[in-house]
Amino acid sequence: MPVLEVPSRYRVPTRGQARVEVAGNTIRGCIVEMENRFPGFQELILDGRGNQRRFVRLFLNGEALERDALDSAIEQGDTVTIMASAAGG
Repeated sequence: MPVLEVPSRYRVPTRGQARVEVAGNTIRGCIVEMENRFPGFQELILDGRGNQRRFVRLFLNGEALERDALDSAIEQGDTVTIMASAAGG
């Protein structure tokens, strides 16, 4: 199964889990599976329209993904890393 790496700021729904194996064949599918297992997770990553939130970056096997890559196919053994950008002024 793919592995989703969760940054510390988003671990409240996952009860502190930093790495979670998830069923899914797309990045969006993995996020939906996370929501099914850990309610409240999806809203941290996706907005109400299902788009990637502005301050969220996604990586597949260490390579940055474009914002429109949520429906990209992933395979067993892939690692999806979520990075939470901090905004401030």
